[in-house]
Amino acid sequence: MHDNRLQSFPCAHLCWYKYVFLIIYILGQGGFGHVVLCKNKLDGRQYAVKKIRLKDKSLPLNDRILREVATLSRLQHQHVVRYYQAWFETGITLSYDDSSCGSRTVVSSSFTYVDGSMSDHLGQENKLELTYLYIQMEYCPRTLRQMFESYSNLDKELAWHLFRQIVEGLAHIHGQGIIHRDLTPNNIFFDARNDIKIGDFGLAKFLKLEQLDQDVDAAEMIGVSVDGTGQVGTYFYTAPEIEQRWPKINEKADMYSLGVVFFELWHPFDTAMERHIVLSDLKQKGEVPSAWAAEFPEQASLLRRLMTPSPSDRPSAVELLQNDFPPRMEYEMLDNILRTVHISDDTGVYDKIVNAIFNEDTLNTKGHNMNLESSKVVGRDTSCILFTDLQTERRDNVVEISTEVFRRHCAKHFEIIPMRMLGECPQENSRERSAVKLLTHGGDVVELCHELRLPFVKWIIANRRSFFKRYEISYVYRRAIGHSPPNRYLQGDFDIIGGETALTESEIIKATMDIILHYFHSESCDIHLNHADLLDAIWAWAGIRPEHRQKVAELLSLLGSLRPQSSERKTKWVVIRRQLRQELNLAETAVNRLQTVGLRFCGVADHALPRLRGALPADKTTRKALDDLSELFNYLRVWRLDQRVYIDALMPPTESYHRKLFFQIYLRKDDHLGSLMEGTLLAVGGRYDYLLHQSGDSECKSNPPGAVGSSLALETILQHAASLEIRPYRCCFLYLFIN
Repeated sequence: MHDNRLQSFPCAHLCWYKYVFLIIYILGQGGFGHVVLCKNKLDGRQYAVKKIRLKDKSLPLNDRILREVATLSRLQHQHVVRYYQAWFETGITLSYDDSSCGSRTVVSSSFTYVDGSMSDHLGQENKLELTYLYIQMEYCPRTLRQMFESYSNLDKELAWHLFRQIVEGLAHIHGQGIIHRDLTPNNIFFDARNDIKIGDFGLAKFLKLEQLDQDVDAAEMIGVSVDGTGQVGTYFYTAPEIEQRWPKINEKADMYSLGVVFFELWHPFDTAMERHIVLSDLKQKGEVPSAWAAEFPEQASLLRRLMTPSPSDRPSAVELLQNDFPPRMEYEMLDNILRTVHISDDTGVYDKIVNAIFNEDTLNTKGHNMNLESSKVVGRDTSCILFTDLQTERRDNVVEISTEVFRRHCAKHFEIIPMRMLGECPQENSRERSAVKLLTHGGDVVELCHELRLPFVKWIIANRRSFFKRYEISYVYRRAIGHSPPNRYLQGDFDIIGGETALTESEIIKATMDIILHYFHSESCDIHLNHADLLDAIWAWAGIRPEHRQKVAELLSLLGSLRPQSSERKTKWVVIRRQLRQELNLAETAVNRLQTVGLRFCGVADHALPRLRGALPADKTTRKALDDLSELFNYLRVWRLDQRVYIDALMPPTESYHRKLFFQIYLRKDDHLGSLMEGTLLAVGGRYDYLLHQSGDSECKSNPPGAVGSSLALETILQHAASLEIRPYRCCFLYLFIN
């Protein structure tokens, strides 16, 4: 929060919170801190300010919390509580004084006022440094719980009206990739106009789009929240999958909570005991009072759908709005216009819509409002193009080192166009969800570069190249949450077309590791290997039906960063096993076989390969897959990269086009304060002969050249290399000669 107003402080010891806000009274408090009703001295409006004491001194963790708050600030919907701004303040607290502000030294994340004379004279035994996170939010004077306590009954129209507003707010939240996880009447508010506002995102989980170049902490499901609490939700409202600690949850957990809220809208309680008994029966047995079900059959049917134990059987918020409410008049008019666009050959209607979208007055107003809001939130935004001198130096260094390594492997620089017309390089469905699409003034849709490989493959096929080495260092783009500009990430790709299978794969891994080991110690990096044919053989051996394999693979991918045979992986298997049985209804024998592979047959390559040969059926395809892995490992041994190579037979490929050998490179879990978080994926790669076969002409289909490539998350290296020394690249090369 860079604000020139901070320079006009009358006293350097006065904290920003007390300088700007007049405290009226405390709205609530708990172990995490408290929420205070305040009046802003500058604009005269009332706000709720949450003050959270940060117990963890880890800077990466604090940055993550602040990024989550910044994400919440971009939720702009009439039925969601507004998050206006957030900031850190760190202060010195004397042992006899409970305040961290006032006359004490204050150092915030964006401004620093240090009283050296004071701190130098304070003894270490009677001073304590505390860090607080302040979040300025919209103030809503009443909760839905308070309304339940005030009214014995709600009329039918009001109940449907309130429920619709809740669902509309929830649909917006889920649409931005956020799960609330604590949707209760206490966290549903009324503003001054008696409109619904969903708030208190203290336990929210952020559904990050899975991508190579972004940290994804799979363990954060029950992890840190912006209010510092460890409990998720409230008993009656908590979905079964959260209670059972499923490793992978989605927005359907909120739909379960919504069901309980929906029931309370239609069923008043005379006493607290009655509420406890009825809600206990609803949660534990799925039973509602028979008289209520007879009086409200439509509501009872919807309630059963919302509270079904299986998340996949619950409707989404969008589905509820489309199918379970009468359409609004304005929505019907809009639907008619959109229907005309789809069925009419006349482009005039479409052109009018595009012109309305690009109306300069509307865009200028919207842009001005967005800039005002985004400037209020402290946080690191990867879409920002401004870097400090040191950041630029590090970025240049990473690009230079990567370029030098790729050139030493005789790769040619291949630069793709960062923007192309939609449809020129079709993406698979999973990529479509995160791809960045832009609309031009002429009504054409263009797509920013999502990945660097598909355009290269298209070029190889068009130019009929059978041998080619290329590298590309460029930005890839991902759709951001809310109204933010697209996120961009620096990525490095290295590809070899043609050549022997295992040898070219080993060279790809060698080049990738040369870059990684320039910035990280070799003991911090693990190479995980697998083969798509081996994974298919395990699916068949375990009895996993084809329609279940994708879902099973998604769950097993949560094990990715955990080293095979480690205690962490064994612990994780407990919750993964539970979800495989309960959500997918897999047979116990199938889950047992998967667990046997995961815990006994995976591990160091020298040990894992013989175990897999002895356990799996010795058919030709499986033998060939194991031979390929063995040959690749032998080449890595020649490259002296065999110390931390693991066969991870249940590891699914990151890309669907990796149909043979593939690999993933991780940074190990490190428990030191402020160090790397578990689950840092640095690079993925593998063979994609299949992609050439599918995309090429008849000649290419009959005899496609071999193809292997690696994608290196240079943005991740930049994020974690802040404390690492910038040094020139030095490499002693080992050349292989194959007879």
